[in-house]
Amino acid sequence: MLKTRKRIVIAALVVIVILAIAIVQAIRKRSAPAAATETVSSIVEFAPDDLTTVGRRTLSETLPLTGSLRAITQAAVKSKVAGSALDVAVREGDTVKTGQILAKIDARDYVARAEQSRGQMAAMGGQLDIAKQTLDNNRVLVEKGFISKNAFDTAQSQYEIARANLDAARAALASSNLSLDDTVVRSPLDGQIATRSVEPGEKVAVDTKLFDVVDLRTLELEAPVPVGEIGRVRIGQPVSIAFDGIDTPVQGAITRINPAAQPGSRSIMVYVQVANPAGTLRVGMFGTGTIAVGSRQNVLVVPATAVRTDGARHSVYALVGGKLVEQPVQTGATGDADGDSWTEITSGQLNVGERIVKNNLGSLRIGSTVHVVQPASAASSAPAASSAAGQH
Repeated sequence: MLKTRKRIVIAALVVIVILAIAIVQAIRKRSAPAAATETVSSIVEFAPDDLTTVGRRTLSETLPLTGSLRAITQAAVKSKVAGSALDVAVREGDTVKTGQILAKIDARDYVARAEQSRGQMAAMGGQLDIAKQTLDNNRVLVEKGFISKNAFDTAQSQYEIARANLDAARAALASSNLSLDDTVVRSPLDGQIATRSVEPGEKVAVDTKLFDVVDLRTLELEAPVPVGEIGRVRIGQPVSIAFDGIDTPVQGAITRINPAAQPGSRSIMVYVQVANPAGTLRVGMFGTGTIAVGSRQNVLVVPATAVRTDGARHSVYALVGGKLVEQPVQTGATGDADGDSWTEITSGQLNVGERIVKNNLGSLRIGSTVHVVQPASAASSAPAASSAAGQH
């Protein structure tokens, strides 16, 4: 009986041991793929262009500007007289010179008025001659005592009235001639027709706008600057402006600063004069530019695209011992150097020459092993170079 019990116990222990071994092997099999996955996922690959090194540069501090172009010299040509437009000689886009005829207004009424004023002036001139002759005769008669002093004074008054009437007639004729001249509408400046608001046969009233003429040789960009930044802006500062459709940035300079802030926007308008000798720029074109407001010499910088921002916290991804590490940093000014945008690092554990991730590639796993993947062209050329070296 005792031997039977011992056998049962031994058999039970053997079963338990076998079960334990089976369970351990099953756990190992399950954990092996997870470990392999973890090993694979702990490697992060970068192209060479994704990485750069920390260095020192001289930053050119800039202030962004956005605005639209307008002509410095422009004029709204309006009708000075009322009438029917008989001839409209220009259209939008036409180049005009100062004094060139743009349109003509029916002048028949104004010709008649001028003739009437000319006739009245001739009549007043005749009356003045008669009054002068009478005055001269009366002066002789009053000296000889043939007429009274009152009669002479009356003749003198008639002469003064006739002279005043002639002056009035002469002014009326000048006004009529001026109105007659105004029936011919001329360009007040050299430029181009921007808008045409009249067609032949239309009746126009006094002060009706007929054309807009703009001079495109010199334009200005009107752009707002925040009130908090206006203290860094000065007249004469150079500005580089990019326009859609224009291959190279256009250079200009600040010529005016508005003395008052724009209502509701907390910004102040600045005006950048831009030369346009080739006429490639047009009124109303939208441009984006930068003002050079200062520089910082030999400061520690990283590409602006390398800085990660989470609220008030800034950091960059760095390569330390072949591993990916997130380095917290304090940033300073952002400016331009060598045609790229850089951000100053004022404090942190970054050092000159340290490799960092250049571009914002999103969240990366900290502690991952970094592997730099060579481009396909470089990888294919490497074996060819090795085989060529072996032949030598």
